[in-house]
This record gives sequence, structure tokens and C-alpha cells, in this order.
Amino acid sequence: MPQYGRGTHGQTLTLTLLSDHTSALAPHTPYRLFLTGKKEFIEDTPSQDGILHGVTDDQGRTAWVWTDKPHDPDDFTLIRRVGDGAWGHFFQLHSSSSTKEPVPAWPYILTMRQRWGEQWVDLGYTTRQGATAYFSHDTPAVPISLSIESPVTDNHACFDELDAINRKFSQGDVDGAHALIGAMHCAATPQQQLNLAQLLLMVGRQDDARHWLMRAREWRFPQSLKPVDTDLLSDRLDVERLLGMPDLALADAQTLQQRQSRLARAGRASDTDWANNIAYFLADFPDYLPQAEAQARQSIREMGPNAFNQGTLGWILSLQGHSEEGLRLLHVAYRELSRNEELVADYGLALWQHDRPEQAVRLWDEAQAQCVWGRRLHDAMRQAQYPHPYFQPADSDAVKAYRQRCDAPRTKRTHRQPVAAL
Repeated sequence: MPQYGRGTHGQTLTLTLLSDHTSALAPHTPYRLFLTGKKEFIEDTPSQDGILHGVTDDQGRTAWVWTDKPHDPDDFTLIRRVGDGAWGHFFQLHSSSSTKEPVPAWPYILTMRQRWGEQWVDLGYTTRQGATAYFSHDTPAVPISLSIESPVTDNHACFDELDAINRKFSQGDVDGAHALIGAMHCAATPQQQLNLAQLLLMVGRQDDARHWLMRAREWRFPQSLKPVDTDLLSDRLDVERLLGMPDLALADAQTLQQRQSRLARAGRASDTDWANNIAYFLADFPDYLPQAEAQARQSIREMGPNAFNQGTLGWILSLQGHSEEGLRLLHVAYRELSRNEELVADYGLALWQHDRPEQAVRLWDEAQAQCVWGRRLHDAMRQAQYPHPYFQPADSDAVKAYRQRCDAPRTKRTHRQPVAAL
């Protein structure tokens, strides 16, 4: 068994995972271990930061840990680990009472913003200390969100099935996970099948996720004699976008647009701009640029011109080679949405692609000064090789200085600020 730390007091800890009514050892499971809120730390860990990452043995035990002082197991935080990147986060749930007691065995879902929506990245139950798993990734400072009250987490019987499957995948037991999927009681309805698709996408099984998405779209009697519920249709569109399926996403978005038009005629308008949303998604697929342009123009006709749909149309036109009109529309949108990271990313990348790198650098320098950041801006800057501080090592002085400046609370301005001259 590996050993870490220094001192005369040694022990190994056992990773136990809770569920709604039971607890179980977690063999062959990646973990994260550190002393909780103590000045003392585990010395000589591979990362030299007092935090130990490893994989439990077949009895759910961690490596052997040595410390200078004696510690009870409760002095440590031991949680499941998902991923192995330079960035990561976990949440701790406490009661709202004055004592701030930890909330154990509470179902949760972690999500991370991807290019096309919030994607599940982990699910499970909190530990005895109220902690979620630690989700680790390689995308600098992208927000991780926690959901603890939703239709998925509220149905404990079905959530337990998803949790058990996730545990098998985290242990590398693919066959065991598929056996549990085959025995599921909660994989019969379209919504349950979409939940399973989300889980399979979460663990990197895209082909399996597509299979269950298609199962959710199957015609069934007598349910399919009625139109698909609008909330279900919206959830289905979310999964189709995450899986990068433009043909299915366009079809469902058009159905949602038709329903929205009927509601508008009945005096019950919706704020969601389905045409603009699907146009922006389709722009990522070169073969769908004509459909993307048509949807963006439809948004402008029906919703009126605004910074969002003008920015979308400008981005699409720039991708089609219509640089003058595309950049004009992007600039118009940028003047209103200079802190929208997707627009800042698209405008800068369009300038870069159309031989205006100096303007792109000025735009992104302004964004960096304003602490504008997000997944889309990360990808665009990477593509253009822009030297953002977040592209330095996570523990570098450049990253620390940027975070110290940008993570601090900022007073909301009450007047419009001048934007970068472009």
C-alpha cells in the first residue's frame, strides 16, 4: 500500500458512499483526501499541496497517511474524485440553522457550462460531512453548478439507479454499469431515457447516449397520439445540442417555435427566442449555415432586431465569408453587450479570421481588463493563440494575479462605460 506524509501517526481511511437509505464501501474509486481546516497538512504528496489523490483498493481503503499529530478520521475530508485536471471544485451542504450542521446523504447533480448548454458532470449523494464529489477538469475557471432540488433528484428511487450506474463507471466497471442499465426500472418513459442519456454523456459514452436519446424519440402507443409535452421537448432539445445533432435539434426547435407562435396569437407570449438560439447552435456546423442564417433572420423579423440576434447573424455572415456586413453587425451587438463572453469571443474570432488581428487583440485585451471570461471565450482564444493569463499553469503567478483581481467583488456600474475602440 502506498504511503505519504511524515510523522509518527499513521492510518488509512475508508471511502464510504451514502445513498438514500444505505451506505457502501467504494472499492477501486478515485478519491481526494486532505486535512479539514487544519494548519497541519499531509506532507510529501505528489502535488506538494497537502492534498492526496489516489484510487481506493478492493476494500475501499486509501493510501497510508502519516501526520505529526494524531487525527481522527473525521479530521480528514475524503471524497470521491471525478476527472484529473488542473482545475476543480466541490460543494459542501450545510443546514440553514445557526449551527450550520452538514447535510449528509442529500442527492445532487453537478453541471458545467459547455459550448451548448449545461452538461451533467457528476451526480450522487453528499458525504457525512455534507460534501459532493470533487470534479476536476482542464478548462480554467469555468463555473460548476450544483442542483439539489429538481425532478431528477426528487425521485429517489430513480435517482438511486442513476447513482449506482455512475459508481460502476467511476470504478471502471463498464460491464457492471451496463448490467445495471439493463435491469433499470426507470428507463421506460422518454424523460427517464433522456436522464439516462445525460448520464451516459457525462461518463463519456456518447454513442450510448445517442442510443437512449433515439429511444426517447421513438413513436409509442398511445402516448404519441398526442403532441410531445413542451417541457419534455425542451429537455430533448438540450440533449440534442449537447450531443451535436443539428438535424434533430432544428426539427425540435421549429416545433417549439410553432407552439410559441400559437401562444403569441393567444396573447400568451414567451420570452424564449427559439429561432435565435437554434441559429447560433447551427452556426457551428458548416453544412447548416444556410439554415442558421434563415433562423437568425426569422428571429429578427419576429422578435425585432436586438443585440443577441444581430450578433448571431453577424457571426453567421462572417463564417459565410460576408465579412463587411458580418463585422458591422457584430460591432453593433458588441456596443450593447461588451461583457457577453460569447459575443466577445465571436467578434474577436471573426476579426482574427478576417485579417484584423490587431483589432481582435484590442477587443480581447479589453475583455481581459473587464474580467470577461467563459467557455466560449476560452475556446476562441485558444484557437487564435491569444495569451490569456488562464493559459498559464493553474498555480502560476499570472493566474494568481488575475484571479485576485477578477474574483474580488465588483460594484455594479450604473452608467454605460465606453467600450474598446475598434
